Amino acid sequence: MRKNFLYGLCGLALLFAGCGEEKVTMNYSISTPVDVELYAESYFATIDMAGEEKMGTITAAYVDMNYSSAGDTIKVKREYKIDKSRGYLKNFMPSELVWRIKNVNTTAIDREVLGIDGLDDGYDSLLTRIPMPERWRKQLLNPDYKPHLRRLEKHRWEMDHLLSGEVPSKGNITQMLKDQGRLNFILIKIDSVVTKGFENRDHRRCLDYVVYLHETESFPYYIWEQHVNSNIIPEKYKAYTAGLKAEYETQFEVMIDPTTGVPCQEREVKVGTHTMVHPITKDTVTFTSHITNERLYNLKVQYEEPAE
Repeated sequence: MRKNFLYGLCGLALLFAGCGEEKVTMNYSISTPVDVELYAESYFATIDMAGEEKMGTITAAYVDMNYSSAGDTIKVKREYKIDKSRGYLKNFMPSELVWRIKNVNTTAIDREVLGIDGLDDGYDSLLTRIPMPERWRKQLLNPDYKPHLRRLEKHRWEMDHLLSGEVPSKGNITQMLKDQGRLNFILIKIDSVVTKGFENRDHRRCLDYVVYLHETESFPYYIWEQHVNSNIIPEKYKAYTAGLKAEYETQFEVMIDPTTGVPCQEREVKVGTHTMVHPITKDTVTFTSHITNERLYNLKVQYEEPAE
């Protein structure tokens, strides 16, 4: 009798999977438009000469987003609302300034980003409005930055849409994704992908998975600036201006609604190793950074006017 009872529980709880291993089908189709309020917050810290973590910059922005689809094509409209950043580089971190561009629109099919509109002109326009020293404005207007900013937009989308079809809700799915050809990236190296089950976020049942990857930093100069020019380390290191580069070991965690593909939460935890070189002595020094990027996607609540 107990055996039959267990079989009954298994059948009720796992209607779409075998007993003991729940599976979920990822669906990137949005039948009706979805409005989302996004809160994006990032922490940038480096380790001083005594081995202590020193926080330098905390960026924060509120953004409205609208998700819709036409056939297989997904469209996302993003509109900047409020900035709440603080700290040394609150107005100068390019990877975070993108959240303050007035409008950015993305179109994609599955994992592939088809287009990103509004970023290029919007970035230039933003830099003309933000008060800052002219040396910073000139640096930030470097045209080479825009391809990197577009890559970061594309990277977030690819991590959110890494899974396809039916996947186990818990387990290491790295080989499965390799066999499907979904880990074939050029600029990043993915070590593994692990699904962790379901989490409740924003009144939604969201699949939680973590991508463990190795990547290079698009803007190593800005971490260097924070580290050497904000009294975290001795002044002599301000002369180490050559050979600036960085590599990160990253955990990119995604919680996503499998019925629509609309994210619930993203969390990136990065441990960076940064290299800087003295241009004359060629002496090389490294330092460590800790970066956390947190993004919360909350469905907009529609309030009805009270009846008179």
